[in-house]
Amino acid sequence: MARKLLKIWLRCLAAKILGKYQPQIVAITGSTGKTSTKEAILAVLRGNAANDKIVGTRGNLNTEFGVTATIINPEFTGTDVQGKIKLELRDIWQLTWRAIQLLAGKLSYPKILVLELAADHPGDIKYFMSFIRPEVGVLTNIGDVHLEFFGSKAELVEEKSLIISHVKPRGLAILNKDDDFSKLISRKTSSRTVFVSTEGETDFWASDLGFGSSGGHFNAMTKNRIRSRIDLPVYGYQFAYAALIALVIGDYFHISWETMAKRLSQLILPSSRFEVIKLGTLAIIDDTYNANPTSVIAALKSLARIGVNRRKIAILGDMRELGSAHAKGHQSVGEYAAKTVDELWVVGEGGALIRRAALQAGLSPNKIREFSVSAIPAILQDNSIVLIKGSRATQMDKVVELIKQQYHERHREDNC
Repeated sequence: MARKLLKIWLRCLAAKILGKYQPQIVAITGSTGKTSTKEAILAVLRGNAANDKIVGTRGNLNTEFGVTATIINPEFTGTDVQGKIKLELRDIWQLTWRAIQLLAGKLSYPKILVLELAADHPGDIKYFMSFIRPEVGVLTNIGDVHLEFFGSKAELVEEKSLIISHVKPRGLAILNKDDDFSKLISRKTSSRTVFVSTEGETDFWASDLGFGSSGGHFNAMTKNRIRSRIDLPVYGYQFAYAALIALVIGDYFHISWETMAKRLSQLILPSSRFEVIKLGTLAIIDDTYNANPTSVIAALKSLARIGVNRRKIAILGDMRELGSAHAKGHQSVGEYAAKTVDELWVVGEGGALIRRAALQAGLSPNKIREFSVSAIPAILQDNSIVLIKGSRATQMDKVVELIKQQYHERHREDNC
């Protein structure tokens, strides 16, 4: 009951603040890529400089409480309790007092809010849209995520599509053309709709996508015209989508292509999101923040491309909250891994499903290892590139630390 009352109270305060100050809202949801897309948008709109006129949700404040707290106080960070952001009593009091100040007077407030919206359960986006009317709505993609909580994939699609159907009539809806549901969802809005793609021509698309020594690069295209070369300081095909969406939004807010390209070249993403860590000639890719079939396959695709002429190893753990898609999701990952890696290491029950699918797809049994997160089963050789990915609950970040420890211990011994 207390949680429900708090939810109503914060929504009431947030709605009144939005009604009074009327900021332009960029709202983002999707199965994968929400945070990287939010960070790319913020980078394009404001660069790396502090700008209190353009702010976004911080960290993982994308929940029903985190979003309302951000609207009430854009500088809100919450209370860190064992690595998770919580609302403590003091936070609630401070938010209430801040709301009173904003509503009683005319204080400085952001002109643009970039809000990342989680949709883990039925009704999440409906709740957000009850008090948020986006100027720009972004749906990154829809995959087999959180189906444990939804009755069907159709219900998941319907829930996430609400962010598009609630865009203001003169606003902008952005969809991923490479997603199976984008065309269907585009019919739900009367606003201007823009599609992005890395696979073919559309409104905004990436051509000549590749990777260099310091990150990814592509040509940003509109209507068969190269608008700008985009250099990203991060690796991974998935980040091209984030950059394209940011370019669409920057163009909407009349930012020059030269400025946008420069700002994206300085993009900084949170850790553990396809983060490349170099240990001599050994490279590990820490992608342990979370996992689902869509994001794992995207990571494997990127591994195959940047791992040319290197030994490619994928260390994969369970993917949680897949519901009815649990078996199918792990199977699709195993089949894709069999085509792209030299070795496959797996953890947990889901890892066993990945292993079985990889074997059936033709990966040799001596190329597959099963292990626990507490012990690395073999020494990783130099010139290998290693992808580590799994749902947060599987604690795959421990594997990253074990590999670092193993590397440093081995090189200490070599130097003795």
